[in-house]
Amino acid sequence: MSSFDSYSTVKRLFVLGTTTSAFCAGTLTGGLLFTSYLHVPAYVKNSSDESLLNQWQTMGAIDKSVVPPLALIASGANFLNSYLTRTQPQHYRFMAAGGLSLAILPYTFLALDATNAELQSREEKKETSPDQSLRNLDVKGLINRWSNLSAVRGVFLLASTIVSCDAMLHLTF
Repeated sequence: MSSFDSYSTVKRLFVLGTTTSAFCAGTLTGGLLFTSYLHVPAYVKNSSDESLLNQWQTMGAIDKSVVPPLALIASGANFLNSYLTRTQPQHYRFMAAGGLSLAILPYTFLALDATNAELQSREEKKETSPDQSLRNLDVKGLINRWSNLSAVRGVFLLASTIVSCDAMLHLTF
């Protein structure tokens, strides 16, 4: 297969990768950035602690079921594009875009795990805390912390979209 023959495949994978990354980052689609900077501040301002915990649990359930598969699709599409364009210098950009999409999974476990565990223990009305430093925060403080940490995942996905677009713009066939 010549490089020109794979161009249509690269375009399809590009659309798949950038669409899923942009959807998850979602400044317009209700994704991670939209939730962190628009939904959560309104929830915190206008809700009781119990209501906030219920909303967090609902958002978390949706987040756990939607974002990881879409991040894997986006990273897979970018890694495939990196392979298909391996003869061009831009393949490193597709590889970087795939890495940025994939980075949200370990980041979620490393950065958000303690906050999620504390919010879960508050939801279940447990008195013990997995992290004593978080026990001193009120529910609104925990939700704000979760929101800020979650926004970083949206930034990873937005960066993935931008890097992938840059790689596509510089391809030569």
